[in-house]
Amino acid sequence: MTRLPPSILAGTLVLFLASIAAAQPPGMGMAGGEMPNAKQMSGVPLPVGDLPVGTVTVRVVRGSMANPLVDQTVELLGGPSPVTVKTNQTGHAEFAGLKPGTRVKAVATVSGERLESQEFEVGSAGGIRVALVATDPEAEKKAAEDRKLAQAPAQPGIVVFGDQSRFVFEFGDEGLNVYNIFEIVNTARTPVQPPSEIAFDLPDAAEFASVLEGSSPQAHLAGKRLTVTGPFAPGTTLVQVAYTIKPSSGDLTIEQKLPAALNQVSVMAQKMGDMHFASPQIAQHQDMTAEGQTYIVGQGPAVQAGQTLTFSFSGVPHTPVWPRNLALLLAVGVLAAGIWGTARAGKATSADEARRRKLQATRERLFAALAEVEEQHRAQSIDPAQYMARRRELVAALERVYADMDEAAAA
Repeated sequence: MTRLPPSILAGTLVLFLASIAAAQPPGMGMAGGEMPNAKQMSGVPLPVGDLPVGTVTVRVVRGSMANPLVDQTVELLGGPSPVTVKTNQTGHAEFAGLKPGTRVKAVATVSGERLESQEFEVGSAGGIRVALVATDPEAEKKAAEDRKLAQAPAQPGIVVFGDQSRFVFEFGDEGLNVYNIFEIVNTARTPVQPPSEIAFDLPDAAEFASVLEGSSPQAHLAGKRLTVTGPFAPGTTLVQVAYTIKPSSGDLTIEQKLPAALNQVSVMAQKMGDMHFASPQIAQHQDMTAEGQTYIVGQGPAVQAGQTLTFSFSGVPHTPVWPRNLALLLAVGVLAAGIWGTARAGKATSADEARRRKLQATRERLFAALAEVEEQHRAQSIDPAQYMARRRELVAALERVYADMDEAAAA
């Protein structure tokens, strides 16, 4: 498998996801309506600017932030002596007037479970918020049931491409690199087997296609067909595929048919020069800058299974094919002239015939070398200066060969 380039991982996708999150309407949370695991945030101090200096608030909840514990005793250990405060109707216990620089720790005991925060220092600018999250027995019971159901036999069902699915376009040495990142979501509590396979046909112009590292082993790429085999476990299955398209003109359109419904269309494209982007599926897009590079980011509504996504670019950097075509035409013209010249020679002696054959072999070798260097130039796999020097050398050698052939024919 191929690893996703560091430029994508380190900067551009972070920018992209941040822009998508910022564009969400108020009240929208994480993908699929999921909330972060409150237990992972338990005990982590968070400096804030909306609290007075020397103030610490501790919120005690059971299972999630939606379930605050009222009248719960909270201790703040550290400083001259421990301080005890009861939580209010929102589950908050507030400790005010603490001396900046004092190291403290919040502690609470809920149904026999001792909850402790990390030790932290009271800041000299703003206050500190801390959450203590107690275990929810019902949530633990449901999690155990979910683990059991996840091992059950697969049931007929459907999957969709989740909100974190996205399409990323970035220019590289070989052309336009396309990254299709699919979050395949099964919202059921048991594994499901869709009625038909999840399969993609990549564009005809796609080259160097590969499944990226970190993708599910259920993804298989054969030629230009990507297949993701079921069944699909509850939750998400990540599939990332990349390929390259070599633009031959300034206009480029990429189409991708979807085998399953897509919750939303999210796109990020590296912008080069005066490049423009358009798509019937993208409701709005804008330019954003990160690390000195401009990106086009956009988002659109849900797309049904079987529909085709269309991404169109204009003003795309490309390598024109006319230099290669012109060089080949010139070489063919010289070849034709040489053949015509040798055809006039008439009968030749055995020595002349041997010389003619040697010149023909040299001509064929030089012509093949010229065709190869032109192909390397078209693929941008040869340094431009090296290409020009090599091309001049080969054309000059061909001219000498044909001059010798004409001289032999005249003799």
